[in-house]
Amino acid sequence: MTMSEFCNNNKYLPLRFSVYSYTNFGDHPLYGSVICNIKDIEMAPGSRLELKDSKGKVGGWITFNQLVMDMRPSLVEYLRQGWKMDVSIAIDFTLSNMEITDYRSLHRINNGEMN
Repeated sequence: MTMSEFCNNNKYLPLRFSVYSYTNFGDHPLYGSVICNIKDIEMAPGSRLELKDSKGKVGGWITFNQLVMDMRPSLVEYLRQGWKMDVSIAIDFTLSNMEITDYRSLHRINNGEMN
C-alpha cells in the first residue's frame, strides 16, 4: 500500500488501529483500539502503543516492528502539492512543407520512419 493510499501523504493524519478477537459466532469482541499518526510510529519504531477498549481500559498493546514508506509520488500528487507544469504545443503552418505523401516533404513518413 502506498503512503498516498494509506494516509493521503499526510504524516499527521489521525489513524485508528483496532484489534478484534475473531469468533465463529459472528460477534467479534474488541480488544482495543489506538489513534495515532504515521509521525508517532516513525519517531518511535518498536514502541508499544496501548490499545484501549470502549471503557478506556488498557486491553493490550500494538507494536510496529518495521515501518517502510513508499515515497515515490505520482504526477497527480506532484500537482496537488503545488508543482507547476508547463506545456508547449507548436503547429507548423508553413506552406512549403507539402503533403506528407510527397517525397520532398519535410514531414514525410518513409516505411514507418520520419525523415
